[in-house]
Amino acid sequence: MDQPPSYQSEFVPMNGNKYMRLEDPHGAPRFQHTVVLGQPQPVVPQPRDHIIWSLCSLVYGNPLCLGMLAVYFSIKSRDRKMVGDLEGARKHGKTARCFNVVTLTLVILGLLFLFIIYGFFIYKISHL
Repeated sequence: MDQPPSYQSEFVPMNGNKYMRLEDPHGAPRFQHTVVLGQPQPVVPQPRDHIIWSLCSLVYGNPLCLGMLAVYFSIKSRDRKMVGDLEGARKHGKTARCFNVVTLTLVILGLLFLFIIYGFFIYKISHL
């Protein structure tokens, strides 16, 4: 049967309830902990790629293929962000946002035009 390892008496404190600090037998220097506080780094906001808005523009309203262009520039913006070119990502994201705004404006104006024409025809038919 294996015997437990024998401990040298100078490394094991034998005093009852009093804590005794063990000394390093090799005389190694003790380390002091130092906390270094650096200057906080400014938080740079990540450029937005507007990919969800672009996909909605592509699926729900795509006048003159502007939704497809918005998706294209959103993907380019996301790729630039992954590479680390934040300025290029910001530029492509801004272009995608412009295409999305134009697409949304054209869709809203088109729907408004259709509702006005529909209302006009309903009015004409009901007053015959």
